[in-house]
Amino acid sequence: MKSIFLISILCSTLVACGGGDVTVNSDGINVVAVDTVPTINALRVLAGEKDTSGITPINDGFFTVEWDAKATDVATFNLHLSKDLLVSSDDTDLFFTLNPEKNSRATLKWEKEKDNISLSGVPTSVNSFLSNNSEGKGYLIAKACGFKVDTAGGSRKECVQKEVAIQLIKKI
Repeated sequence: MKSIFLISILCSTLVACGGGDVTVNSDGINVVAVDTVPTINALRVLAGEKDTSGITPINDGFFTVEWDAKATDVATFNLHLSKDLLVSSDDTDLFFTLNPEKNSRATLKWEKEKDNISLSGVPTSVNSFLSNNSEGKGYLIAKACGFKVDTAGGSRKECVQKEVAIQLIKKI
């Protein structure tokens, strides 16, 4: 009984001081012991000027993707090319890093005649993105993941994402 009382006092103090991820509900006390889930504050595609509908055109040649993330060294960050706002196995993976806070930029090259996007000279086919998508419209999606360990749910992977509407310009 004494230990339950001391744990309750400790948790109440942490909650009152704004410290830790501690919640108290009908199921008991949940304490988050580890939280490496990053945040993505901004995602920018430096290419052409956005059109009136908010789509950034990417013309043949180099373009840069920048992000502002807060993360630990164990967070992962992926950049996907997608037809929709959902990351799925149908999407094209363009970039990966283990530290999105320190590695906050990628310079890529759209090669419209080859239907490739290259990173550091390594081409990635975007044929699946362009199939049934003749206008080349879609999204660049930044997805960052980490994990949480707590007393209620144990260990689990959690992810956050930001997206930018783009259009790969194919006109010659």
